[in-house]
Amino acid sequence: MKKSMIFLFLVCNLSVHSQNEKTLDTVAVRILDRMADFIGGLNAVSFTATIAQDVEDSKYGLVKEFSENQVYMVGPDKMHVQVDGTYGHKGYWYNGESLVYYSFDENNYSVVDAPGDIVSMMDSIHRNFEIEFPAADVFFPDFVDLLLESFDHIEYLGEKEVDGLKCFHIMAVNESSNVQLWISNDAFFLPQRFLIVHKDEDYKQYLVNFTNWEVNPGLPVEMFSFEPPPNAKNIAIMATKSF
Repeated sequence: MKKSMIFLFLVCNLSVHSQNEKTLDTVAVRILDRMADFIGGLNAVSFTATIAQDVEDSKYGLVKEFSENQVYMVGPDKMHVQVDGTYGHKGYWYNGESLVYYSFDENNYSVVDAPGDIVSMMDSIHRNFEIEFPAADVFFPDFVDLLLESFDHIEYLGEKEVDGLKCFHIMAVNESSNVQLWISNDAFFLPQRFLIVHKDEDYKQYLVNFTNWEVNPGLPVEMFSFEPPPNAKNIAIMATKSF
């Protein structure tokens, strides 16, 4: 995948600045750099991202919604994601030339031309169709730089356990957001949990648990091309979707 690759779209804006004096824990920064270096050197990866997020409801206020995302990536131009959650069962296929959206529930699909690499494709699809692919932040090539630039305090909080795995716990705080990462304390330094708390939005939360990591798996190229199921309807123009 290399350092030019981003798996999924950013789910929050990390460009909020504060005039407060910065306090950066060098241990936390080294751990973050180690994670970024490992992810940046991958050629392929697969994992499961289980997401719980708060969304605004006009009647009830914040409501928790869930999804399970199966992600398969081969850099720089192959991606397949399957999502099952509040908004149904969906699939996305990207083969370096086009992106396909398919609704398993409705048996319809859309195909759009896409740029030749994952980063450009995601930017284009987001701008044109407002599709957001969750759990992207920690895989963004400049993630650590964005944290250092945008957050006033970054601190290592010690070693914690996530699903029985020892992890480094890191927190970044600014005026509007609290971001926490749990990174595996092993040879891989992979993220195991990621939390965003939006302090300026009634403390709305976005939580991702990463499981089933496969590093540099042998993924067949055929899995990144879409074959319409029987009786599937091509809806021609991709409607605005999110998952």
